[in-house]
Amino acid sequence: LAAAQTFNDDTDVILLCTNLLKKELKNSNNYEVGSALSCLSNIATKELSRDLINDVVPLLSSSSPYVRKKAVLTLYKLYLKYPHGLKLTYERLRQRLDDKDDSVVS
Repeated sequence: LAAAQTFNDDTDVILLCTNLLKKELKNSNNYEVGSALSCLSNIATKELSRDLINDVVPLLSSSSPYVRKKAVLTLYKLYLKYPHGLKLTYERLRQRLDDKDDSVVS
């Protein structure tokens, strides 16, 4: 949470957060995963997006609609910073945009 509030695109420390975010994205607590996704969407750089996009995509298949929605929104922010990521993950995102839970796509 502190990182999301204090870091910006020019902060050099962001690269050091990669492993910490990877760990948090694999957490079993949905709210901690959601917090990590929110942080990532706020501090994303091109390099961070490239490194973590493959950790966010599996969250599109989460059993929690909350995590799926956060993952879709985070991917949007990552695509803005790293457009090539859309080519790599488009099919999984397209499937999720047809989610049966309206909260995920609204």
